[in-house]
Amino acid sequence: MAYGRPGVYISERLLPAPIAVLGTANAAGAAIGAFAQGPTTVTRVTSWYDFVQTFGGYSAAFPATFGVGQFFQNGGSELWVRRVLASDAAAATASLPRSGVGAAIGSVTAKNLGADGNNLRVQLTAANISGYYNFYVYKETAASSTDSSPDNDVLIEQYTNVVLNDTASSDYLPTVISLNSTNVTVAITDNVTAPSTARIPLTGGTNGTAPVASDYVSALSGFTTVDQPLVMFAPEIITVLGSSNGKTVHDAIVSWCGANNGFAVLDTDDSLTVDAAINYAASLAATSYAAVYYPYVFIADPLGRSSTSLRKIGPAGSIAGLFISTDKQYGPFKAPAGIRANVRGALALERSFTSAELDSLNTGIKSDNSVGKPVNALRNLPGAGVVSMGARTLLQDGTANRYVNMRRSLIYIRKNLNDLTQFALFENNDERLWSRIRTVLGVFLNDYRNQGGLRGTTQEEAFYVKCDAENNPTESIADGEVHIEVGVALQYPAEFVVITLSQKTAN
Repeated sequence: MAYGRPGVYISERLLPAPIAVLGTANAAGAAIGAFAQGPTTVTRVTSWYDFVQTFGGYSAAFPATFGVGQFFQNGGSELWVRRVLASDAAAATASLPRSGVGAAIGSVTAKNLGADGNNLRVQLTAANISGYYNFYVYKETAASSTDSSPDNDVLIEQYTNVVLNDTASSDYLPTVISLNSTNVTVAITDNVTAPSTARIPLTGGTNGTAPVASDYVSALSGFTTVDQPLVMFAPEIITVLGSSNGKTVHDAIVSWCGANNGFAVLDTDDSLTVDAAINYAASLAATSYAAVYYPYVFIADPLGRSSTSLRKIGPAGSIAGLFISTDKQYGPFKAPAGIRANVRGALALERSFTSAELDSLNTGIKSDNSVGKPVNALRNLPGAGVVSMGARTLLQDGTANRYVNMRRSLIYIRKNLNDLTQFALFENNDERLWSRIRTVLGVFLNDYRNQGGLRGTTQEEAFYVKCDAENNPTESIADGEVHIEVGVALQYPAEFVVITLSQKTAN
């Protein structure tokens, strides 16, 4: 633009599109267990009520439900659940009979495997429009699913004005059901328009044999589809499978978390001595992506005969919920431990500890001075209740790997760095791109420092981002690579408060 006279000249320039973050770096819980009902795919629930509606409530036959309940009671707000069934589990089915004599016109199958499908009922009735039907799905609420009385049925799905004989129609019953139903699928094998209007029960659903360790291990692969860091636990897995098989599942969870940027919250068997708990931790892989908590806790039994009934459960579900609530209140850089890390719902502990035992648990050094791995102790403190008083991982190598909050802070930072640099894909690899990368990552890391996530009173002390010609030479550019180097000063927890007390004389 030529400027020929004094004045104000305004031009318009389009700015680059804002940089979008694809997912969330905030952690969520992840639970794997056997439950009474629900899908066998990884499913997100956001409250205890949501979990009950999807997977069923407290059940002595499914001990994992108690650990999930404790997760939500202790502040967990988002949980990815994988229901585990053995390979011989089967889905309930029913034939759709025609009105009068003749072969069935089709079939209905429960979407979810298991015996809970036997509580479903379906019904086809004629609609007000000729050739159209209404399809209903009910659920039996009686104690026995063999009771087919309609008095005990609750309508859970309703589809009006569907057709049975036009596969191309958007009103075709199997099409409508496949797109909308969370409970059943429908197949039509005979297009005759004379179905029975009776209410038909689904039968043949079974949970099969009890799941074994390999069923749990193979189920872990489903969590790789979740694009956020996971705090993973297997509620009551040792109660369900026993010590040896429970450890097999713990080993698999630890391995999965190390490979997928997650963190494993593990508990031991019940009734262990301090040395035995340390031995259990020592039997697990040396990793900063897992921590062991001990001992078991007593909670008010939701299935008890009286208000004073107690149930003993492992602490993994409670601690996983505590992780998530600490993240929300402070951030992943805060250790989920201390007098404010109250374990809600815990009325008592299976055992208390001497000072020497607490030393052993925190250091992983047993009473005979042999070295194991640290175990994070739960303690009952006057005025605070049951609290988590440990924040050590299973890898004590003297680095940031040592503490739970430091590893989880790195997990959070890594996820954000990944998401925030997605914009750079296929951009021109030059100084303009490097400058944008430095700016975007610098803003994030400075915000994290301001929240308390990094040490240092200045940006220079807290972090650095290097992305320039020095670490992006011509050869790297020609290979399509952009290299970014990030350094952060993580927050260490004040694990020991050391006070030197002296007496002042009167003079």
